Amino acid sequence: MRARTGLLAAAMAAAFPAGLGAAEDAGFFKGKTITYIVATTNGGGYDFYARMVTRHMARFMPGTSFAVVNRPGAGHVVGTNLIYASKPNGLTIGTFNTGLIYAQLIGRPGIKFDLRNMSWIGKAASDPRMVVTGATLPYKSILDFRKPGTPFRFGASGIGSAAYSETIMLTRAFDLNVRIIPGYGGTHSQLAILRGELIGMMGGESSVQSFVKGGKGRAILQIGGKPEPGVPQARALPTTAEGKALIALISSQAELARFTAGPPKIPPARLAVLRGAYKKALESKEFNEQASKADKPVDPGFGENVEEVVKAAFDQTPATIALLKDVLERKPDATTVPGAKLAFVSEDGRIIRFADGAGKTVEAKVSGARTKIEIADKPASRKGLKADMTCDIAYVPGKNNEPKTIDCR
Repeated sequence: MRARTGLLAAAMAAAFPAGLGAAEDAGFFKGKTITYIVATTNGGGYDFYARMVTRHMARFMPGTSFAVVNRPGAGHVVGTNLIYASKPNGLTIGTFNTGLIYAQLIGRPGIKFDLRNMSWIGKAASDPRMVVTGATLPYKSILDFRKPGTPFRFGASGIGSAAYSETIMLTRAFDLNVRIIPGYGGTHSQLAILRGELIGMMGGESSVQSFVKGGKGRAILQIGGKPEPGVPQARALPTTAEGKALIALISSQAELARFTAGPPKIPPARLAVLRGAYKKALESKEFNEQASKADKPVDPGFGENVEEVVKAAFDQTPATIALLKDVLERKPDATTVPGAKLAFVSEDGRIIRFADGAGKTVEAKVSGARTKIEIADKPASRKGLKADMTCDIAYVPGKNNEPKTIDCR
């Protein structure tokens, strides 16, 4: 009997290799569709990796299809909440921003997930952070952005995203004279640099390397990862304990990029099927060839190893968490609307109307003394404002919606 049991176990092991689960769990996915939620808009780096990952996972899950669904909002919180709250049957997984680690560490409102409890499938890349400016602009060092005067405009995606949070941390670490303009995600920031709307941005290497290698951008700082020739590493530059702590925290996140995870408590055998297909996909020649053609880096991690790294990211001292909370919870004293078109300007420039980020019309009263106005990078008065100008407007919501700054081009 013992010999027959051993033979049966060996036969089952041969039929169902390690990592692919039991027969009923591998068969569970056949004929079904896995929803893959991307917690950002389509067209960016997260969306690209999501579609590449699901396309190749499907090759190793015969009879199973994938539907990629974009659910942006609140700096990836909306999409991640949806993933976390979905049924733990293995049919809903997705990807989101590493900035949510920061958000959870400081207890940001609206979060209904605990990243430590998610069913981790893998990560597609490591993504060192790069500070990039225009190739034709004169800036060669991060310290160039300390210069007083008009703040240097840096783009970032939504408030709460890794790019937004880490740009705040970078500004604090190096005492930069930078104004962050939210609403410029990924390639939108790069295009805005070329148009002269922005001076720089900070993003993952995978998102900016085409911009740099194509000769349109210049990388002037790297945070984490293997050193790139000619690009200074940030860890060698901070001179204060606070600056060193912030740069170290950003560096710790550089190992984690392009996650794939599901809700907590996916049955272990089904999770093994997903992990097995993911591993085969990312190690396949076809996946790596496609990534190489698109100039996207691949540095995969799998299953429990990624879970351990994520949990380790939460192992921060109270002092570091307090510093992070202080940096990220400072509310801006104004609401910024990038690229607003002036729909109406009174003859004397006192009253302007423009659409906010949600498309709602804002009527604002421009102060002749308090509102700082620039047109084509030169100081101007409100009388210089004209309808149809495109401007970055920072205003204080209230009775008069008085702008603090109006920067037109």
